[in-house]
Amino acid sequence: MKKKCTKCGEVKPLTLFPNDKSKKDGHHPWCKKCTNDVTTKRRNTERGYLKMRYDSLNGEQRKSKCFFTFDEFLAAFEKHKSIYGMKSAWGPGPDRLEEHLPMTMIQEGKGRLGRRGGMIKGSKRILSNLSVDRLDPNLEYTLQNIIFIRNDENSRKKNTTYEDCKIQIRLHEERFMKDKKIISRDITSLKT
Repeated sequence: MKKKCTKCGEVKPLTLFPNDKSKKDGHHPWCKKCTNDVTTKRRNTERGYLKMRYDSLNGEQRKSKCFFTFDEFLAAFEKHKSIYGMKSAWGPGPDRLEEHLPMTMIQEGKGRLGRRGGMIKGSKRILSNLSVDRLDPNLEYTLQNIIFIRNDENSRKKNTTYEDCKIQIRLHEERFMKDKKIISRDITSLKT
């Protein structure tokens, strides 16, 4: 069987139309290519990209829960932008923004048939893209526990727990802060 796409006007086999049980013939009125093109275009807007990130937080496969609405999520991102602009929150702080890395919001979809979200098979995650992370991975997704950072920063952080970070900070302080006198004395003795 064939069907005419109401978006592009081409007549195509039903296999090239997404399933839609609410329609009489069981298929969406737009073909998969048109659907993917529109989805990609929408996801390349700020609101569309943030909606995609928000929906991924609420996915059924997630072990943690999300405790805020999309509007609250948008407001949290607007607050982030008022402080950091389009830079990651991961860094030395708002007083040294030049050291924070810039974030992007690029959906790499190409409208490919049969690919979820239009992604090309084997394509890689864009490292500079915005990622939503939890400050403390032991807690759920709440407005107080999320930060907006880059994919590459999130990938590095996900391998370290909050408790591991506290241990690392303590060890650093013991070695470099408390022993500062010893280190400076050793350096002075080397110079003489």
